[in-house]
Amino acid sequence: MSPQLLEVVERARREIEGRFHALAHRIDVLALERAYHRMRKDAAVGVDRVTKEQYGQDLERNLRDLHARMKAKRYRHQPIRWVYIPKEEGKTRPIGISAFEDKLVQDAVREVLEAIYEQDFLGCSYGFWPGRSAHDAVRTLDRTVHQGKVSWILEAAIVSFFDRLDRNQLSKMLEVRVADGSLLRLIGKCLHMGVLDGAELSAPETGTAQRSVLSPLLGNVYLHPVLDLWFETKVKPRLRGRATLIRYCDDFVIGFEHEEDVRRVRAVLGKRLGRFGLTLHPDKTRLLPFRRPPAGQKSAG
Repeated sequence: MSPQLLEVVERARREIEGRFHALAHRIDVLALERAYHRMRKDAAVGVDRVTKEQYGQDLERNLRDLHARMKAKRYRHQPIRWVYIPKEEGKTRPIGISAFEDKLVQDAVREVLEAIYEQDFLGCSYGFWPGRSAHDAVRTLDRTVHQGKVSWILEAAIVSFFDRLDRNQLSKMLEVRVADGSLLRLIGKCLHMGVLDGAELSAPETGTAQRSVLSPLLGNVYLHPVLDLWFETKVKPRLRGRATLIRYCDDFVIGFEHEEDVRRVRAVLGKRLGRFGLTLHPDKTRLLPFRRPPAGQKSAG
């Protein structure tokens, strides 16, 4: 991380309600070069059909030209290429693939935002930020249930989260910490791009492209106030017993000590998500009674 971004990290830690007015200038040629070196060599290509190897053949000139267009506000995000990957039961899931240059911009923006939001995110969030993984989430759940304070588990997922995320709501959430209009406009360009599905070009009004470089962080920014902070500051103080939220992006589990608590939370959870354009997945959301394994027996994970 550059010294400039370390300054952002320290200020974000020190000023938990501070707003940042000068961030866009931190996306310089060196930031774009760092983003270039983070790109995978074998990544799928976007509408430009440009690979990392091809872009790197004249890297310095390409990066300086990109940076000049960004400074002059002439940079435009190209349409993302929509591809479909197989899922269970013969279904498919669409993912968006950005042009190579757009991936660089998204990753440089992600680096700046991450410097702020890593200090804000709560310990219950495990998806898509450095040093955390799905395995860590499973280990935390394992430790929680072995403490003997979990009798019920609410397992939940959100329907098409990245497609249904409300961009207007997201913009308001970003403005809580980011006051730099130039950076907010740049993020807007990464959100309000066209989608090329075969030969058909469309312009979705909601969501952010799943599997894009920037989307996972924006997803965490969205669910931080919608779910994490709400549960920690509004829900837990009103419960009779202990409760623990463990979230991995748009999938999460909540362990409860008392049945009456889980019933109360289940009754309001859908309404809470609905205020932000989100819906619980009916087939992937379930309530499970839980009994601690007998002494000496280890659970999986």
